[in-house]
Amino acid sequence: MSSLPLYFPRDFSLDRALLCARLVDQAYGQYRQWLAQRQPHRPEDFHWTPPDMPGWRFSAPVWSILSELHFLNESEPFGFAAANDQGETYLVLRGTESVHDWLDDLDVDQRAWPWGDGAGPVHDGFLKLYTSLRDLALAALDSLQPRGPIWVCGHSLGCALSSMAVLDVHERWPDQPLQHYNFASPRLASPQFAAGYNGLGIPTYRVVNDSDLVPEIPPAVTGDYLYLHLGLAVSFTASYASVLANHSLEGSYLYALQNPQSPMSG
Repeated sequence: MSSLPLYFPRDFSLDRALLCARLVDQAYGQYRQWLAQRQPHRPEDFHWTPPDMPGWRFSAPVWSILSELHFLNESEPFGFAAANDQGETYLVLRGTESVHDWLDDLDVDQRAWPWGDGAGPVHDGFLKLYTSLRDLALAALDSLQPRGPIWVCGHSLGCALSSMAVLDVHERWPDQPLQHYNFASPRLASPQFAAGYNGLGIPTYRVVNDSDLVPEIPPAVTGDYLYLHLGLAVSFTASYASVLANHSLEGSYLYALQNPQSPMSG
């Protein structure tokens, strides 16, 4: 089946988007290594083999330790920081393999952003998860001593985490160029938070498959709450046989970026 070509907004870099997506794919590889090691609950018991990428350095895994969210295994790795020999640094956060679980368990309340004044409320469940890994995510970047541009990237649930991380990275390294590429982001924030985030002027590209259910969660109007996306949408349409196929990083999003003239596989 044919599909319309991707349209790229000004200043969007396809090469950068591909690199970010491939790094996020490596975060899923990290998760598969954790599963293969029988899901150790303590970070010191997990032995991650980073990807073989000449010229790159990798941090220790970014670990979440949280028992409040039923779709998590209480303690698991969610990604890493990486730096290359061109002086670029990346914070990389995956989503969850249990998409159906976290969609079912999604709590729709909002809670005030706890670090700094005036940022506005965000999704309570996403904030709980980010709080559980925030210190290790920033420590992972610190361990690589960023001196040049920083990119933050994520897929699915990891987009909510990466979006919140952007605020902390911007505050800690205010003089370094910062960009955010994410893939299949759910809605995260109240209008107040979204306005504050977008007002920072940090280039944020939200790559979205129009056939993917996850970017429509939570609904824009959810009870007494309003939810908005962040940044600039870069959309395409690739409709497959299931929620998971439409949402897949490798099968949908990476394929579309690798084949922008026809972003749907046959």
